[in-house]
Amino acid sequence: MAKPTPILTTTIIIVVVSIIVACASDDRPPLMFAAASLVDVMEEVQFAYEHETGQSVRFNFAGSNLIANQVISGAPADGVIVAGQTSIDKLVKANKASKSDAVEIISNRLLAVRPANAATSHTKLEDLVGVGKIAMPDPDTAPAGEYFEAVLRERGIWDALQPQIIPALDARSALAAAATRNVAYALVYETDAVSTDDVEIAFAIESNSVATTPRYYATPLLDNDATTNFIQFLGTPQAVAIFEKYGFRR
Repeated sequence: MAKPTPILTTTIIIVVVSIIVACASDDRPPLMFAAASLVDVMEEVQFAYEHETGQSVRFNFAGSNLIANQVISGAPADGVIVAGQTSIDKLVKANKASKSDAVEIISNRLLAVRPANAATSHTKLEDLVGVGKIAMPDPDTAPAGEYFEAVLRERGIWDALQPQIIPALDARSALAAAATRNVAYALVYETDAVSTDDVEIAFAIESNSVATTPRYYATPLLDNDATTNFIQFLGTPQAVAIFEKYGFRR
C-alpha cells in the first residue's frame, strides 16, 4: 500500500485541525458587546442566565457608537446590546446585522444630577442656563448625547447651553464629572444616577417625543443559537425584574 505523500498528509492535518477549531468555536460562550451603561445590571443578568440555563455568556462593554464601529471593523462579537437605533442602523448598513433580528429589550430615563449636598437647587433645564459647567455625553460619540441634544433643541435652549457644556465620552463619564465636583450639573441616564451616592438627582427630563426616550436594542450578529438564546432570555420576566431593580424600564 502506497504511503501518503507529505503534501497529502499535511492537507489532512490542516483539515482535521480546522474541524476541531470550528467545533470548539461553536461550543464557546457567545461574546456580547454591550453598552457601557449596562455594566452593573449585566453582571446580575449574566449570573441569572447561567444559573437558569447552564449556559455561559461573555461581555465586552463600550459606548454604543464605538461598539458599532468595532464590529464594522471586524471585532469578533456574536451579538450586541446597544443604546439607540442609530448603532443598529449602522450595523445593518454595513451588512453586519439584520434589522428584522433587532429587538427592543428595555428603556431608560434622562435626568439632571448635581454633586451630593450641592448648594444649587434648580428644577428644570431652562434654569441651568448660566449656572456653571454641565457635563453631557458627546452626541458625536454616545447615543445618550443624541437624546440630550434632541431634548435641548426641543426646548429651544441648545444654543444657550452649549458654552457651558463639557462633552463626555458617555453617560458614565458625565456622571463621574459631577461625582468629583468638577461640574455644577451632569446630564445622565437614571440608571447611572442611582449607581452612586456622590450625586443627587436634580430633576427628571421629560419629553413628549418618542425620539428622546432612551431605548436599548439587542441583535445577534452571527447564526449562533447560543447568542439567540441569551437575547431571548433578556425578555423573560426574570431578566426584566433585574433590569427594573437597576432603574431600567420595560
